[in-house]
Amino acid sequence: MSNIFDRGQRFIKLILPLMIITAVCATIVSAGIALAGEESLENRLSAYGLAEVSVSLSGNEVTVAYTQPVSEASSLSEQLAKIATTLSFVSEEVPEAVLARVEQYFDDGQIMEISGKPSDGVAFLNRQISEDDFMGNLEFTPLTRGPLIMPGECEPDLGENCENCPECGCYPNERCDPADPQANERGCVELSTPENAHLEGSEYVCNEGYEWNSDLTSCVPKLECPPNAFKFQGECYCNSGYEWDTEGKECVPVQDVQPGEPSSVSGESLFDTFKGFIDSFINWVKALFT
Repeated sequence: MSNIFDRGQRFIKLILPLMIITAVCATIVSAGIALAGEESLENRLSAYGLAEVSVSLSGNEVTVAYTQPVSEASSLSEQLAKIATTLSFVSEEVPEAVLARVEQYFDDGQIMEISGKPSDGVAFLNRQISEDDFMGNLEFTPLTRGPLIMPGECEPDLGENCENCPECGCYPNERCDPADPQANERGCVELSTPENAHLEGSEYVCNEGYEWNSDLTSCVPKLECPPNAFKFQGECYCNSGYEWDTEGKECVPVQDVQPGEPSSVSGESLFDTFKGFIDSFINWVKALFT
C-alpha cells in the first residue's frame, strides 16, 4: 500500500507542473488572440477613416472609441451605415463579441455611446433588416449632457454665449455669467457637482451603471427597458407595432383595431418622436443625424 501511495505522489509531482504549464500557455494564447483581434480591429477602423481609434475587450463585449470633429455632419443613413460598418468589423475581427459599444468623442467635449449587436450591423449592411429596425435595435446613450436641444446650435467661436443665444443655455446646476473667470465657453458657471458623475475633460459623465435624469441635474441608476421597447428621455416606450401589456411590464404586438375605433397605441408616433429626438442631437453632435 505504501508503494502505491509513493508512486501516486511521484505521479502527481510529475504531472502537476505539466498541468500548470499547459494552463498558463492556454491563457497566454487566449490573451494573444484577443490582443491580435483588438489590434486588427483598430487597424481596420483606422483604415476606414475613424480617427484616434482605441479598442478594448472585456469578456464578450468590445468597446470602440474614436474622436469625431463636430463639423463633420452626416445624414441619418450615412451615420447608420458608419455604425453598421463598425459593428460588422467587430463581428469579423472579434467573433466572440456579442455586444459592441461605440463611443464617439467629439471635439466640443461631448461623448455619445451607441451600443448594438455586431450581428445586427452585418444584417443591416446585407439589407436583411430595415433602417428603422436597425436603429430600434441600437441603444443611444449620451454620456455627457450636451447643450440644450434647440433648433439652432451654440457657436462660442462667433461670440455666442448664454446671455445672447438661447442655444448656449446653461445646465440646471449652472448660472449664466460670461464675465466670471470660471465660466465655460458657453458663459456658464458651475454651482454644484452632479451626483454620481465625474469629469472627463470639460464635461461631466455619469459613473458606471448610471445615466442622466430627465432634467440633467444628476445621474440615476440606469433604466432597463423590456424587449421591443426603446428608452426616450428617461422613460421606456414600446416600438412601433407594440403596446404595453395589461400589467405595463412588457411590450406585446398591437391588437387589431377596427376602422373608426380609437387606438390606445402611440408606438408609431413615439418612434417618430424618438427619431426626431435623435435628429436633434445634430445641434451638439453633428456627426449624429441631420
